[in-house]
Amino acid sequence: MNKYNIDLNAVLIKPLYLGLLINIFVPVIIVGAAYYIEESGGLAVSSNENLDLLFWVLIGIAVIDGAAAIILKQKMFFRPFIASKETFEQDFGRAFFTNSIIGNAITAAIAIYGLVFYLLGGTFNQLIFFVFISFIAFQLIRPRIRFSEKVLAAQEKHVDEGRFLIPKN
Repeated sequence: MNKYNIDLNAVLIKPLYLGLLINIFVPVIIVGAAYYIEESGGLAVSSNENLDLLFWVLIGIAVIDGAAAIILKQKMFFRPFIASKETFEQDFGRAFFTNSIIGNAITAAIAIYGLVFYLLGGTFNQLIFFVFISFIAFQLIRPRIRFSEKVLAAQEKHVDEGRFLIPKN
């Protein structure tokens, strides 16, 4: 066990399940809706020469979003987020959940880019490509037990050294 008797499995379960809900079920619903549209005859969208350029711009933004989620994961989880020794357990669980949801929302946005592109005249396969990138990004940022152990050790070190969360007024 750790210094503050934190049950890491209990801390991980809520952000992991909500992350699965956000990053698995939402894209599946998007793909299902697009598939229904495809089977119903598709969208009546006028052709646009800039659609190829928009596709590559959105792919670039999707990759940047994935990289940003990874970078934010490292920055947000390893900065001090404990307010006091007495509230260590509550602060750790709350901050771990909040930081996880921020990363999940960023990666879920990638599937939304695909939906927007599809509605603007993109193909169903291009939508699937965005959803695939979203799944990969989620796999890279989802909370894992070893990562949570490192975060806990970092937060314990911050508390031992007297570095606490500085509340914003």
